[in-house]
Amino acid sequence: MVLEPELENALGTVDVVGISVQYTERYMNLLLPTSCIGCQEFQTATICQKCRKRLKDSQLNRCAQCALPLAHHEKNSLCLDCLKNQPPFDATLCLDSYGGFLTDAIHSYKYQHQIAIAHGLFDAWFDIHPKELKKDQSVDVILPIPMSQEKLHRRGFNQSWELCKLFSKKLKIKSNWKVLKRIHIEGDQVSASKQERAHRLNNVFFINPNNIDLIKNKNIVLIDDVMTTGATLSVIAQLLKDFGAQSVHNWVILRTPKKSSC
Repeated sequence: MVLEPELENALGTVDVVGISVQYTERYMNLLLPTSCIGCQEFQTATICQKCRKRLKDSQLNRCAQCALPLAHHEKNSLCLDCLKNQPPFDATLCLDSYGGFLTDAIHSYKYQHQIAIAHGLFDAWFDIHPKELKKDQSVDVILPIPMSQEKLHRRGFNQSWELCKLFSKKLKIKSNWKVLKRIHIEGDQVSASKQERAHRLNNVFFINPNNIDLIKNKNIVLIDDVMTTGATLSVIAQLLKDFGAQSVHNWVILRTPKKSSC
């Protein structure tokens, strides 16, 4: 059985592999990783100083709007794709590229139910973007990318919502998992092209009419673990702006580079 987030929060329980566990601050400390999420070396911090430095040293010059790496010769702050076809979202920040040394941590987090890794990912994100996290006065609400009920029951948790709760608690900004909803679609999104993803996502997302007030004239941040082509975030950003959102920014852990340069 998978508990809905509101029931989970009310009871203080979560069901990951079929066993309900009482979550208190004392027990959460026991669940936190005892090894670095980057190098897996034993230590008490979620990510060691060596990996923090490695992550900072590997930061790339990225497109301000979609976070794709920019070539050394590109002088504009936007990539060619965003200059030609501006996405509906306003900006994107990421921690690293998909395929980097945190990719295994993301896989363990999502597919092996190691939810405590979210704390390490958040700590690393805070190291790379401390100024953005302090600009909390410009953010009105933080929203997770929704997951269909079918997929939620298969996986046991929404990885975006777990990250969203950490950002919300740290920044003391509202977060809500009920604003955005998603209809289940069959097919493999991971291997699909940007055009295929965009086509499949038509009419997949919708907004809970009871939460319109959380969108209109608001500055919204979307939280996700991996931004692949940007199709999902584009569809959601457009939907939010259609309902009156003032701005939509993406905060993601990893950004997938383009397979080939244009």
